[in-house]
Order: sequence, then C-alpha cells, then structure tokens
Amino acid sequence: MGLLDPINALGEIAVDVLACGPAASKRCPPRKMLRTTGRSPFTVVVDCADDVRITRTVLAAHHPAAGRVVIHPTVGGGDRLLWHDILHAVADGRGLRAPSCAARGSALEQERSARAALKAAAVHRMTVLRAHRIGLGVWADLVALHRATGTDVTVVHHAELPVDLVHLLRHSHHRVLTAYAAVRALYPPAGTAGEPWAGRDR
Repeated sequence: MGLLDPINALGEIAVDVLACGPAASKRCPPRKMLRTTGRSPFTVVVDCADDVRITRTVLAAHHPAAGRVVIHPTVGGGDRLLWHDILHAVADGRGLRAPSCAARGSALEQERSARAALKAAAVHRMTVLRAHRIGLGVWADLVALHRATGTDVTVVHHAELPVDLVHLLRHSHHRVLTAYAAVRALYPPAGTAGEPWAGRDR
C-alpha cells in the first residue's frame, strides 16, 4: 500500500494520519465542519463497568415497529457479520429477503443490504451493543451510516475507548454518554412514544 492510498473508511491516507493523529490532534478538522445539522450526533455510550442496567435498558427499547432496533453483534467469524445481524434485528423474527447476500456477498453488498433494510423499515435509531468487540473499520462504517442516512446510530462500548477510536471520533459529530441516567433518558421502554434525547446535543 502506497503513502497516498486510502487506509480506512474515512478515506484518510497515511499522510493524513501522520498530520492528524493522537499526537497532533489540534490539526484535526474543527467539529463544526462535521456536524449532522438538525439530528442527534453519533452517540457513544462508554460503559466500562459493564453495568447490567445499561444493557437491560437498551435491550428493552428494541421495537422495530417504532423504528428502534438493537444489535447484539455475533462474536467471532469476522466483523462483517454485523451487517447480517442488522438485517436480523430489522426483520425481528420475520424471514429475510436476501439472507444469502448478507451472509456471502462482498462487504459492500452486505452494507448496501443493511442500509436498504434500515431505510425500508424507517429505523430512526440503531444501537450496537458490545462495540468493544468490533473492529475500527466497522466503527468507521457505522459513523458513515449515521452521517449519510436517516438512522441515528448509538454504540455501547464496554471498556475505555482506545486511542484509535478517539481519533476516529474526532472526525465525526459525536457525543459520549457515561451516566446511567443519560442512557435511561435516551431509551424509553418498548412501545412508548418519543425519545427525550432525540435531537439534543451536549
């Protein structure tokens, strides 16, 4: 791979990372240039203690008919299974239209299938649990999905954020939640209306 070849889903090249990395964070783009105007920012819940209340609250909010889906990623087998997990969460027990594409297609085909499913189901909030187990490339894909679609993405990271993820988040309009009360406010129980935190920034 050459110095000018893209090295991640942000389209960064090696020169960018050298100029805009953890040791040179002041050179990263200003956050105001990355805002998702009129929408909630990409949301990261940092749950270092693996608080069972947080996991239960998030899982209880899974309600595809109301536009809220919660993904519990498949462990092992490669990060790209996440797109298949998204399709299953959106289907919510119904048969998948194109499971073979999600399971065996290229990474791009899998992502396209997941995006199409989210749009067709009018999913306005998607949450990924156990995000400390997915790779940096999929994190970048999720940031891009949040920015380019009508689905607000939240990830729950059950550990301290590593340096490479902190760098990735500098390239996105995001917020970090750590308190259980904030998580509870973001996730009303399934079947209830509204999301008090929707559209709010910190």
